[in-house]
Amino acid sequence: MEKPMEKTEKFTVELIVSNHYGVLNRITGLYSRRGYNIDSLYVNEIENSETSRMIITSKGNEYIQRQIVRQLGKLYDVKNVTLMAQVEI
Repeated sequence: MEKPMEKTEKFTVELIVSNHYGVLNRITGLYSRRGYNIDSLYVNEIENSETSRMIITSKGNEYIQRQIVRQLGKLYDVKNVTLMAQVEI
């Protein structure tokens, strides 16, 4: 659980996943089971019809960010997970 003194910030995770039915459900289920919210979700096919790119934006402290990246990396259909750097606008 989040410690009260830790800073909560918006973060973005980029995933390369297999383009199969049920993949989106497994990924959103992972967030749901752990009580994390998805602020935005973007999915599109890349290069071939076998893989897709997902970009997920959420909020959490550094511990939550690392935990989500680790858990997503354990899913079979996830080929690559990247915690994207935050850019101030």
